[in-house]
Amino acid sequence: MRLLLTLLFLLLPAALWAGCTGTDLRTTLAAGDLARLQARAAAAPFAEGNHWIARRGARTVHVIGTMHINDPRMEAITAKLAPVVREAGLLLMEASPAEKAAFERKLGRTPSLMLITEGPTLIDRLPRQEWESLAAKARAHGIAPWMAAKMRPWFLALSMAVPPCVLLQPDIKNGLDLRLAAAAEAAGVPIRSLEDPMSVIRMLDGDPLEEQVRQLRAYTALLGGGQDDFFTMSEAYFDQQVLHALLLSEQAFLENGALTRAEREEMWAEAMQQLLDQRNRAWIPVIEAAEASPLVVAAGALHLPGENGVLNLLQQQGYSLERAPF
Repeated sequence: MRLLLTLLFLLLPAALWAGCTGTDLRTTLAAGDLARLQARAAAAPFAEGNHWIARRGARTVHVIGTMHINDPRMEAITAKLAPVVREAGLLLMEASPAEKAAFERKLGRTPSLMLITEGPTLIDRLPRQEWESLAAKARAHGIAPWMAAKMRPWFLALSMAVPPCVLLQPDIKNGLDLRLAAAAEAAGVPIRSLEDPMSVIRMLDGDPLEEQVRQLRAYTALLGGGQDDFFTMSEAYFDQQVLHALLLSEQAFLENGALTRAEREEMWAEAMQQLLDQRNRAWIPVIEAAEASPLVVAAGALHLPGENGVLNLLQQQGYSLERAPF
């Protein structure tokens, strides 16, 4: 499961309209803390920007950081980026619409991927007090406790990662990735996937069930501030500073009291490695193998910055990088 909840706050930022507001946690920081946060972010390669152009010889690759959930501000951004997609020879996404649909059908046919189908449920795997606290949080997210008890920990954390008010918004899944895919389909631009969607599920569910249950305590300890986390991530995304939100989330995770500090540090490092670094590195050969130019790569915005971000990895492949309008 590896820090699933915290990373979902960051990889699945959400729209927050009337009735679903929050506090941008960056505005609550003391001046010294904010300066340290900004300094840490500035030290990372390609720390800001949601649209970059990579060039090497005659080859041009547009790299666009997306959010996967709808927000009204996406209208103007889509209008600006749609011409880039329409002129491309290929759009690469984390999962193409066709593969995403096939993946969702497979999940529906294979309940054991999401549910505990054998052995004790979470009711019997958690101490009574912890289960009652978790059941209350599940109920607040519209999940019946009896159903929550049967969910595999990664899937339960996923189900509770989005604040309930967000789930009520119309067209919740119509994020920038799907908007760009629609522009590509309308223009006859082919779309392919950067990875097999099932590989992400295998990674999230890779730990033994007992270990997932143990780690669940760390995730549920963060649920109380989820709405503010979503609001902060959303605002950071539109400020083109998603790395700031990641660093804030890291601090919150390492300081919460669940498990030991050493365990939380290990979980964070493994999360970065598995959910971001390994996937980013695996995408580079896919990008390189695509013969189309210009090529558009659209992936969650947190995949762009950092030492092991897609932009820095492309630079290591000999591309020159230029920030572009977003």
